[in-house]
Amino acid sequence: MNMSADQETDFFCDGITEEIINALAQIKELRVTSRTSAFFFKGKNIPITKIGGQLGVATVLEGSVRLAGKKMRITAQLIQADEDFHFWSETWDRQMDDLFEVQDEVSLEIAEKLREHFGHFEIKEHLVSKQTDNMDAYTLFLKGRYYFNKWNPEDVKTAIQFYEQALALDPKHPNSLVGLGDSYSFLATTGFISYEEGWGKCAELTHQALAINDQLPAAYYQLANLAFFTGADFEQSFKYAQKALEINANYVESEQLISFLSSICG
Repeated sequence: MNMSADQETDFFCDGITEEIINALAQIKELRVTSRTSAFFFKGKNIPITKIGGQLGVATVLEGSVRLAGKKMRITAQLIQADEDFHFWSETWDRQMDDLFEVQDEVSLEIAEKLREHFGHFEIKEHLVSKQTDNMDAYTLFLKGRYYFNKWNPEDVKTAIQFYEQALALDPKHPNSLVGLGDSYSFLATTGFISYEEGWGKCAELTHQALAINDQLPAAYYQLANLAFFTGADFEQSFKYAQKALEINANYVESEQLISFLSSICG
């Protein structure tokens, strides 16, 4: 939830939420609900017990972000869904300059509290890596992803502008490269640019991203889509989707694609 006075910072709050979801999803022993499913309940006054039942989860992570200049306050609480019982909460007051460190700190503490509550599972030393030294580029990336997630051509075109601005500041930001490629593939698949242009740019940008960081599940998911949509290569598509899941066992987009491919193949 965005608790800032400026509602224009929704992109930032959504971005932080998604980064924490992605961080927790790296823990194989946890089954983390996808961003799409979780965000459905954003801003809605629905009882936690009902949310937990609809999502099929035992625990709900609830939180807020408040921005004031270069300062931010992040709050988080863990709720046992079936009884609507809060068993942990925490607040972090930090500087924007430490954003990646804060995301890592928050994610690790949440994971530790889940482990205390539900039993032992392995947690890596770090769950969030520093993506870029340029925070302005990262902010533009978050804006790009915010508009891309609206899933309509006009907003995706806006997302492209933000991704391109991010890459102008940091040409080697792999997440912006993947996001830009994803945007072009969306426009190609929906017929708003030519198939060849959209998927060609997607392939080029995705390979650029993997050359910088070969541990991006989103990039392998893109390659899986490329294999399917441009070559009807089911086997190669399946392999790339599996590669994404090897990196992040909870990468739901790949799970969905594998289900789709399996259905087609009978």
